[in-house]
Amino acid sequence: MISDIEKKQIDQIQYEEDIEKIISIAKGSSNPCFLQQYAIAYNWDDGMALPNAIANNEYCDLGTALTLFWLAEGMSYYLKEVERNVYNNDWADFCEMIADKLNSSVYANGPVSFKPDINSLTLHKYNKAGIPSVLYQEVIGASI
Repeated sequence: MISDIEKKQIDQIQYEEDIEKIISIAKGSSNPCFLQQYAIAYNWDDGMALPNAIANNEYCDLGTALTLFWLAEGMSYYLKEVERNVYNNDWADFCEMIADKLNSSVYANGPVSFKPDINSLTLHKYNKAGIPSVLYQEVIGASI
């Protein structure tokens, strides 16, 4: 559940120019549902500082972490469809970090649900390629 104050912060994120303020809000949150919606509302062209802050927040749960991975298009990096270069180092670092944490079971199941938008052919492709299922599994959030 997201409070009225958190809803206002989500609505205002697209207009806020002070990245430190945006990061401070994420770091100060103990609500995984808010963290997920904050990441969704964020303009990812503004850099990886906020996604990193959310991924490293102790209240980031599995559903939120998977949302971050997919919003970052982490699977394209994981599958080596996009190579690291001088222009995407921050993104590549984030993709490696979040994939490593997901594969190491750092994130616990919490209130946030996640279901990747993939079809059965893509699912078969991931299985055949040996991609760890944690990177594309559906997560049913726990009731709180």
